[in-house]
Amino acid sequence: MAKRRQNPRLAKSLHCYTIIEVADLYGVHRNTVRHWLANGLQALDAKRPVMVHGTALNRFHMARRDMVAQTCGPGEVYCLGCRRPRKPAGLIADFTPLTEKVGTLSAICPVCEGMMTQRVNSARLQDFAAEVEVSARPAPEAIKESC
Repeated sequence: MAKRRQNPRLAKSLHCYTIIEVADLYGVHRNTVRHWLANGLQALDAKRPVMVHGTALNRFHMARRDMVAQTCGPGEVYCLGCRRPRKPAGLIADFTPLTEKVGTLSAICPVCEGMMTQRVNSARLQDFAAEVEVSARPAPEAIKESC
């Protein structure tokens, strides 16, 4: 089964591809490639067989990826359940340090009430703490081997 998001740098930029070659390259059906052509993928010309330049393929997939990309604003964590950046419920979050510089930020989504987690560094944590109340939890203890 093909991936839903295609690698935007998979096609060779100086190569021209037919519809069948594009389908094989991305592991999709030929009709999917025809659908891409109807929705913005630029063919070289109107002649048959339809040829697509590698640069146009890469540009098309990069544009599609940029269209759905969502960045978290200040005080937001990405919720996997809602598939959106959200501010935590009650504007409260927990921080668990993993190393000296990096830790895990945990919060509850106000919409779906699922757990939201995000790895943050100290600079991002300070920006986040300006918007949301963050409580620090102790780091988990390492598992000790017993002989």
